[in-house]
Amino acid sequence: MISTMTGMNNCVIKNRRGFTLLEIMVSLVLICLVVVSVIQLSSANLRNLAASDDRIETLERANAKMREVLDSDRFKDKVWHEVDAEGYAYDISFAEILKERSDALSVKLVEITVSMQSAKDKGSKKITLKTAKMISKSDALKSQ
Repeated sequence: MISTMTGMNNCVIKNRRGFTLLEIMVSLVLICLVVVSVIQLSSANLRNLAASDDRIETLERANAKMREVLDSDRFKDKVWHEVDAEGYAYDISFAEILKERSDALSVKLVEITVSMQSAKDKGSKKITLKTAKMISKSDALKSQ
């Protein structure tokens, strides 16, 4: 009986084999590929977040400049260029629109365009905001 027990123990030991070196290396390569791809995706997401933060800041600045222009009293037809202290470039234009429809009225409709380019993104597209404002013709004569 002892000999059968020993034979059974040998059989059990033969069935308990471990991982081979090749299996361990293949699993490590697969794990490394997954980790590298996750890191690359994370870095791409961080770059996109930084770019969107820059765009949001640029939009906020363009909106602030548009509000400043709308609050001013200068509504003469003209175009001008400004650069602020941070290096943001603004192209601002006023143009009377629908002139033939408002000739008989005491008001005129002015289209205001603010185009802005970020100081950080010299090669990027410009952000352009447009709006219209109705002003009385007497106010328009005063500002000229």
